[in-house]
Amino acid sequence: MTAPDHEPKRPGESDAAVRPPDVADAGREAAPTDAEPGAAAPERTADPRPDDAGETAATETLSDASASRETPGSPAGGVPPQPPVAPGIAERSRDWSIPAVVAAFIAGVALVLAGYVALNHGKLRASDQARSYAPTAMQIARGSGQIDRGVLVARAPGTDPLIVSVITDFRAQDLATIAWDVSGVPANADVRLLFSSDTLRRVHNRPLAVEDGRVLPIALAGDRNWLGRITGLAIAVQAPGAAVQIRGVTAKPQSAGQLLADRLAEWFAFEGWTGTSINSITGGAASQSLPLPVPIVLGAALAVAMLAAVRRLRPAAIRQSLALVVACMFIAAWAVVDARWTVHLARQVASTWERYQGLADDTRRAAAEDGELAAFIDKVKAALPAEPTRVLVLSQAHYFRGRAGWHLLPHRAVWEPVSDAAPPPGRLAAGDHVLIWQRPGIQYDTATQRLRFDNGVELGARLVVSDRGAALFAVL
Repeated sequence: MTAPDHEPKRPGESDAAVRPPDVADAGREAAPTDAEPGAAAPERTADPRPDDAGETAATETLSDASASRETPGSPAGGVPPQPPVAPGIAERSRDWSIPAVVAAFIAGVALVLAGYVALNHGKLRASDQARSYAPTAMQIARGSGQIDRGVLVARAPGTDPLIVSVITDFRAQDLATIAWDVSGVPANADVRLLFSSDTLRRVHNRPLAVEDGRVLPIALAGDRNWLGRITGLAIAVQAPGAAVQIRGVTAKPQSAGQLLADRLAEWFAFEGWTGTSINSITGGAASQSLPLPVPIVLGAALAVAMLAAVRRLRPAAIRQSLALVVACMFIAAWAVVDARWTVHLARQVASTWERYQGLADDTRRAAAEDGELAAFIDKVKAALPAEPTRVLVLSQAHYFRGRAGWHLLPHRAVWEPVSDAAPPPGRLAAGDHVLIWQRPGIQYDTATQRLRFDNGVELGARLVVSDRGAALFAVL
């Protein structure tokens, strides 16, 4: 009996998997057929004949096919499975340090802002819209003043406080934040908010904070007298002879959206360059209830604490060192503050280009922040002696005191670099001059030629040059 030229077909296998390739068939067909049955096989030499190569190839092919069938889990066709990915690569791909820093920083700042809203009794939704009152709707109860280009310039009387009022009609619980837009307030002034309601038939007052000459908003949510409908608002400034600029008053809802919108407006308010911008800038509005660096720093510190806790509980999630995490958090906080500064710089460049482009030297000088001061000092220098003389500069703003000293060169200008203080007794002598620029509290009697300062010092002086809010005196 002759053996079959291939293995029997197994159940579930196709002919392609059982039958050897055609190369094996070709090898058997090339084998010699004249050998007698039972004859011994010829001895093989080291170099096989060409027909043996076919048989050898067939044997190797059958072995490969058999091995592919015996490999568990191998796909049809005999392709071996791919080796698994190294564990180190998979672990490195799950390092969430950088995304965790960004997420924790955002969460930390959000928590700080939420705490700020909660401390200020912020509501989730506003019950009413903000209401603003322009200077044209205001009355000066005490003092004097006039509206100049939409701004009420009011001056306090000699002894009584300046009082400016406006009639209102809104519910106290709906609008609990009052923001007076007032600037030019002296540092030692006593400023108060006055209000009346239909519930309590009397006028109540609350102190108002002043920062850099500006009145800060006040939140009255929870105040025992802030009840019913508010029928009137007023501001009182106790500063004899002081002149303030009032641009309006706004009653705002104490909601989370309003609080955050006000802070964003303060942070990104345009702050034009002044003579002190080379030293420092405020970064937004001149007076802010919550400066931007405060929530950024607190949020970054809170984020570092959260990441330290996560790193301790799940070290595999944050594989980087805590020092590197702190460094990344510092860079994130710095980037936010620096982005605000970059936006502000771009707006300043556009403003400078719009103001000075195409102007001649004289026109460009008049368009500067101290253009009016420079024009007045040109008149002053024409009236001063040719020889350099000593000139005492008095101005409410430090910027104008310094700029006046610059424009007065080569005369010897003297001014207080820190505070706006009147000269002490014996400071001035005959032949000296006094330059006054936008400085309230100084009185001059033309009949007796006596100059009186707000500290009580009085001396003889002659008026040399005068202009609106400015004058030059020669000490007698």
